[in-house]
Amino acid sequence: MRLWVWMWEKVSDGPACHVHVFVYEAHQQRIKYDAQKTMKVMFYKNNTKTMEASAYDVAYDLSGSGCSPSDKFAIVLHGWIQSCSDEWALSLIERLSYYRGGCVMCIDYSVVASSSYMRLYTNFDTLTGAISSIILTLFRQGFDPKRGYMFGFSFGGQLASAVGRSLRPHNIIESIDTCDMAGPGFDPIAVDHSKAGKHVQCFHSSRDKGTFVYSCHRNIMLGSCGLKQPSVASQLHLGSHGLCVDIYINTFDYPFYAVNYTPPECFTWQKAAKIPDGYTVGYEENFDSQVTGQIFVPTSLHYPYNLSKKQLKLLTNLT
Repeated sequence: MRLWVWMWEKVSDGPACHVHVFVYEAHQQRIKYDAQKTMKVMFYKNNTKTMEASAYDVAYDLSGSGCSPSDKFAIVLHGWIQSCSDEWALSLIERLSYYRGGCVMCIDYSVVASSSYMRLYTNFDTLTGAISSIILTLFRQGFDPKRGYMFGFSFGGQLASAVGRSLRPHNIIESIDTCDMAGPGFDPIAVDHSKAGKHVQCFHSSRDKGTFVYSCHRNIMLGSCGLKQPSVASQLHLGSHGLCVDIYINTFDYPFYAVNYTPPECFTWQKAAKIPDGYTVGYEENFDSQVTGQIFVPTSLHYPYNLSKKQLKLLTNLT
């Protein structure tokens, strides 16, 4: 693909200008490939992988997938140096299959994601367009965006938001959840992530890899102000960033209680949500539109990383 850039340069005080035409190779030969041709769509029904299709297909023969356009559907998007075969992705697919049901799809772009972060980042628009095309194909086959859910971790979180926004105004995904949406390369550009879907909630867990743009309907600040997790002391291989998706998966089975105040050490980037006592965060089948804004959720040192009501009360009394 060639991008023609026209630049006007004034070279004297007079009216004469020289026109310089530069031809820019958008994809140099050494990194040139068609990203969409390397992408796969994995279909799951009842936590069983039923079909794998090329993202390059203009239509999917769903007869072997067990999926029906009348089903609820969920889409999972992974991060850098990851794939749909990662342990967290398979665990999330299992939890979604059990609690949500319907058809679960994981879009695998691991060929593009396996190289440097910069190389992946330069393909962001290409991936956004390819994933949007996949979802539009599903809509043409009868899938209903009102029955849709999308999840993205890290770089996949940024993709989920961009894809959701690109589908508007004709198609609005019902629910989008993201986990520690990537910051490098994206911040500090202000993006209204709430435009990505009807209900968008974003979990934040790290200061070094996660975004500081808090514009989702809900911004759930895990651990210490959404910047650090106590459990990094026991899970060094994951770090605060990687722990986000583990915590999200654990919310299906364990209660993660929110505090109904802003911790004194935390800065409020957005209005604090008004939450009822005993409010828990995580995947939400029926989104409560009355609860929006920043939500603070303390986490613990050890798996499954939640605090009991007793521990939460003790913490509250200490603040």
